[in-house]
Amino acid sequence: MLIALALLAVAIPVAFAVQGAAPIDVIYPDPQPVERIRPILLENTRYVSTNDLARIFRATKYWRPELRKLSLRLGDHTVRFTVDAPIVVVDETAHNLVQSPRLVQGAVYVPESVLNGLMEWGVVTNATWDQPSRAIRFRSPVHAVRQAQLWVRGRVTEVSATLLKTLSPRLVYATPGEVRLLFEGGTLDSARVFSGGVVSNGTIQETTDGVEIRLVLAAGAVGYSLSVSSNRLRLAVTDDPDLVQQGTFSKLEPIAIGGPDGKLRTIVLDPGHGGKDLGATLPGGGAEKDATLEFARALRVELQDRLGVRVILTRDNDQDLSVQRRSEIANESNADLFVSVHFDAEGSIRSGGIRVYALSATPPPDASDRLPLALGGEGGAEMHPWESAQSQSTGTSMAVGQAIADALAKNYPQTSITFRTGRLSVLEPVAGAAVLLECAPAPRNPEAMSLQGYTVHEMARIVAQSIQDLARAGHA
Repeated sequence: MLIALALLAVAIPVAFAVQGAAPIDVIYPDPQPVERIRPILLENTRYVSTNDLARIFRATKYWRPELRKLSLRLGDHTVRFTVDAPIVVVDETAHNLVQSPRLVQGAVYVPESVLNGLMEWGVVTNATWDQPSRAIRFRSPVHAVRQAQLWVRGRVTEVSATLLKTLSPRLVYATPGEVRLLFEGGTLDSARVFSGGVVSNGTIQETTDGVEIRLVLAAGAVGYSLSVSSNRLRLAVTDDPDLVQQGTFSKLEPIAIGGPDGKLRTIVLDPGHGGKDLGATLPGGGAEKDATLEFARALRVELQDRLGVRVILTRDNDQDLSVQRRSEIANESNADLFVSVHFDAEGSIRSGGIRVYALSATPPPDASDRLPLALGGEGGAEMHPWESAQSQSTGTSMAVGQAIADALAKNYPQTSITFRTGRLSVLEPVAGAAVLLECAPAPRNPEAMSLQGYTVHEMARIVAQSIQDLARAGHA
C-alpha cells in the first residue's frame, strides 16, 4: 500500500506538468518531417527527457543506477549528468546548472536550458536552439555561404564570401558604429571572426534566421558598399569620405528611433506578468512580476530625467494584462520605442546573465498572407496586419537591442550578456522599435546579475544611457 501511494505521488505532478509545458519542434532539413517533443514542468521549470536528447542528436546513452549518473556520447564529446546534482560535466569541464537533473518514472530529465548549453559548449554543431519559437533547427549539410575572409586594401576593408547558390542578402542596418547583413535561410561552412582595417571586430555566423555578418566599425568609418555577383559576396566599408562623395560608397547613417523629424517623444515600458500571473519565482522567493515592475519604474525615472520624454508603463500596479493589450498600449501611444522587461529563474541563461531580444528579421512562414493593404485616396494610407506590424521596424529594433546589449556587456564584463532575435508574440504587433530584456539571477555567482548584486536601479541607468546615446546620434 505504501509503495502504491508513493508511485501515485510521483505520477500526479508529472501528468499535470506534461499538460502545462509548451512543446518543442525539431526541424530537420527537407524532406524529413518536423518532430515534436514535449517537456515536463517540475517546480515551475521546464525539463526535457534525455531519451529525447539521445534520439534527436543521435547520442549513445549510458546509465549507472548505483551512481545515479547518466552519460550521453555525442561524437567525440561526452556529457555526464548526475541526478539531483546541479552540475554537468562536458568532456572534462564542469558547468553549473541552476536546476538539477531529475529522475522521473525511470527516465532522467534535465533542465531545458541544457539545449542551449549543448550548442554553447560545442557539443552540437549541426543545429541551433531557438528558445522564443521553441524550435531545434538542424542545418542543411550543403552550406550556401563558404570561405568568408577579410581583406584590407588601403582605406577600404572588404569581407568576401563564395555563394554556392544565388542568395539575396538583406542589409539589416548600416550605421557609423556597425553594419549587419543577413542571408535569410542560408547556411554557413564555418563561423569566423574578423578584424583589420576599418573593422575592429567582425563575425560571420549561422543564426536561427540564416547567415549573419556583423561588422563593428572603428571610429571614423563613413561609408559602405554591398554587391553580389558571379556567386560572390562583397561587403566593404571605408573611412575615406571622398569615396562617399563620389558615390562609390553609400553613407553610413545613425539609427533613428524617433519620429520623422528624428525626435524621440514617447517610450512605453512593459513590466512582464502581473496580477494572477506571478511569473518566475526568483532566488529568495520573490515574484518576477514584482521585479519587472520595480525595474520599469526605475527605468522610467532615468529616461525622463535624461531625455525629457513621455514614458508610459503598460501597468503601474499589480494587474492582469494580456499580451495583446500590452502591444495595443504601445501602438495607441504612438510609441517610438517599446521595452518589455522579464526575469528568468529557470536557468536558461547559465550562471545568470541578461539577454536582449528583438523580433527576428526573417518573416514567419505565413508572412505572404499578411501583406499590407493599400487604401486609395489622396492619403495613400496603408493598413498593416496586427501580427506583422513590427516587420517594418525590425532593423531599427535590432540596432537598439544590440546597443543595449553592448552597453550592459561593457558595464558587466563578468556576466553573460547576449543579443538574440526570435519570434516573440509581445513584439510582433508593435509598430515602432521594440525590444525585450530577460535577466537571470544567479545566487551562486556573485559576479552575475542578481537582485542582491547588480541592482535594478544600476541596470536601469545603463539601459537609459544607451537609449540616450542612440537618440543623440540619430538627432545629430
